[in-house]
Amino acid sequence: MALAGLAALPVIAGEASEPTAGDILQGINMFTPEEGDPAYKVKANEQYGTQWAVDMAYGFWHSNNTAPGVHNKANLFLIHAQLNQRLIEDNVNGGTWLRVEFSGSWGLDSNSAQTNRMFTEGFGSVTGAHADIYGGHDGVLPEVALMQYFNNKRTCVIAGMVNLTNYFDAVGIANDSFSSFTNDGFINSSVLGLPDANLGVVLQHEIDSVSYAMFAASSEATGYGDNPFKFHGNDSFLLVGEYGRMMLDGSTTVRLNPFYRYIDNMDGTSNHNFGLAGSIEYEVNDYLTVYSRAGWSARQDAGNGFDFSCGANVKVFPSREDDFLGVALGVFKGTSPVANDREYVAEAMYSLQLNDYFKLVPHIQYISKPAYDPDNSDAVLMGVQGVFSF
Repeated sequence: MALAGLAALPVIAGEASEPTAGDILQGINMFTPEEGDPAYKVKANEQYGTQWAVDMAYGFWHSNNTAPGVHNKANLFLIHAQLNQRLIEDNVNGGTWLRVEFSGSWGLDSNSAQTNRMFTEGFGSVTGAHADIYGGHDGVLPEVALMQYFNNKRTCVIAGMVNLTNYFDAVGIANDSFSSFTNDGFINSSVLGLPDANLGVVLQHEIDSVSYAMFAASSEATGYGDNPFKFHGNDSFLLVGEYGRMMLDGSTTVRLNPFYRYIDNMDGTSNHNFGLAGSIEYEVNDYLTVYSRAGWSARQDAGNGFDFSCGANVKVFPSREDDFLGVALGVFKGTSPVANDREYVAEAMYSLQLNDYFKLVPHIQYISKPAYDPDNSDAVLMGVQGVFSF
């Protein structure tokens, strides 16, 4: 997974006796090779100034509780691909890069093809059969942007059509819906509501070897998959920051995300929202990593008003270093008309790595008070994904 570099953040300081300037930003922005990656992925950047990663998956999903007229099964083909192409080489400062991202999912039968009505009316925090952080169904480009490094790789500017989920709130064990949790509430903060496929800019600075700061301004005028240059008179935007710090010899990473959102209602009225989200992840040892997220917003005009989640990755069989069990629990406070109720979610998954290119990932979710309505029956959502990674 291209985002695997994000998981390396908690151990950067621990692995390097003398951290190199720019290591943190490289871990966030570049596709850091993981153990087991094919040789051509590890060496591509050195030879051609090119980094790329592709994940393709088949997913089957079933739910015992859907809205009337909504199918309870889905067969999906999913793909996510990212490319970093160096345009101007600068070994000292990091150079100029082009970032391109493609993502989508398609139904493989007539029922699953009705992607906008699969399970969604039955749940609040779950937005689809496969809750992909890169958005809904059908193929789109969530990001096409230029990335420019400065200051001995310690400062970076990314501008264009940006996907903020690639940079902010990137918990290593809960930010990858292909090989970890699939409930939206466990992938990114549901309070932040980070946009993608919109025009924006990201500013990053590595403060020292264990801390960094980021700021982004992004339009929210464009719907997913729409032309970002057609604003339709919508002036909505998001301002979000992140301060991150690694502690305990790099085994712990803490992130804080303040945000402000302006919502143009397109009828002459507007709403203002602000809040704070945060996360912590801790690598207890080689076999156990835990995390927790929490978020609060002053208003509930867009997204949730409050969420809290926690989870863990456990290597159940030490002899199988690439396999892990994931468990997570969360509570989410939704929007009107049932704003005072909560949705409770539990998810368990197992990543079974069969070889360097293929893994099987079964999932099960239990959802209490789906869509924040205490009158709704509890739901069980089960699925399995076969993931090819290149």
